[in-house]
Amino acid sequence: MSLFAVLTLIAVGVLFVSSGLEKRTDVCLAGFSVSEDNSVITITTLLSGSMGYIRDIKTEKVNDVIHCSFYSTFGGLNSSIGSKSSFEIQLDDSSAKIYFDRGNGEDELMLEKDASTNAWVQK
Repeated sequence: MSLFAVLTLIAVGVLFVSSGLEKRTDVCLAGFSVSEDNSVITITTLLSGSMGYIRDIKTEKVNDVIHCSFYSTFGGLNSSIGSKSSFEIQLDDSSAKIYFDRGNGEDELMLEKDASTNAWVQK
């Protein structure tokens, strides 16, 4: 195999994998549902951008707040390999707010638990 072919394969592989490591900061909340025992909230997402898909969510809980970061699919700019639009987030009794990563140092509040009704409300 020629050096050019090897370098081309490496470049294609890097482009294929690297897209899946990028955070998506243009994720919108399309809807949600809460399990009967209030232990899981299932969110349905959309992208505000015209290209790309979501493959994964990472959550981090700090006190009563859950921060969500989303990641692009592998395979390039508009690849749907491994894409998902619904994600489950584990809840506990102290969970009160869910934020989406906006990439500018500030997250955006998407869902908040109403303290008087104990119901989740989309913001």
